[in-house]
Amino acid sequence: MKEMIKVLIVEDEDAAVNRLHKELSALTDVHFEILQVLASVRDTVSWLKSESAPDLILMDIHLTDGLSLEIFKAVEVTCPVIFTTAYDEYALQAFKVNSVDYLLKPIDPEELSQAIDKFLQRREKQPENYLQQLSQLAEQLSPSTYRSSFLVNYRQKMLLLDVNEVAYFYIKERGVFLKKRDGQEYLLEFFLDDLEKQLDPRNFYRANRQFLVARHAIKEIEAYFNGRLLINVEPAFSTTVTISKEKATHFKRWADY
Repeated sequence: MKEMIKVLIVEDEDAAVNRLHKELSALTDVHFEILQVLASVRDTVSWLKSESAPDLILMDIHLTDGLSLEIFKAVEVTCPVIFTTAYDEYALQAFKVNSVDYLLKPIDPEELSQAIDKFLQRREKQPENYLQQLSQLAEQLSPSTYRSSFLVNYRQKMLLLDVNEVAYFYIKERGVFLKKRDGQEYLLEFFLDDLEKQLDPRNFYRANRQFLVARHAIKEIEAYFNGRLLINVEPAFSTTVTISKEKATHFKRWADY
């Protein structure tokens, strides 16, 4: 008789959820019962507080309302977690140091199978410091506070800008620029990847490789070619700002939160 594993999926991309369902069903040695699929930090915390713990959680890092690592600060998680992530090498090193399993997106079936095998092998021998490891990981990857201001150069002076004044950040000619609500723009000495980590994900969204936008700057969202979305921002941007088909569902959930 197949072993029954009760699984909670925490993932806000429909394509990723469907892929997980498909790949778990293809594993022949174990039967997986999907208890619930949750798309936000808030809903996951609420579910874990009210329901019995699953045997395993498959959890994405970026959710509609922030980083899933915030979940571990709000509720005690007593079961193993396999993270699915598109995070950079810094984050992956933190996973390795803390002995937490992770899978890179798009998820490879063989890697998922190996992660499940590892889970099954150590299921009865879960390390006593597992919760401490998760707590350490949450502290490393989710800042306790997000950036509230920027010090920028302007002519012969330096100006202190509140983050609420920012409409968006963008890459132009190999430089990263900040544009304010009033249309003024300033060159920054940052990489866009670093800015994304320093800003509250509830208020800023990485639309694409070149553009990081504040929620308040988004005025309209339109359907675009091939399942993509077009966002109109204020102040207006010089080129079209699009959301890929793969990120469209995630973006709409974020925008509607």
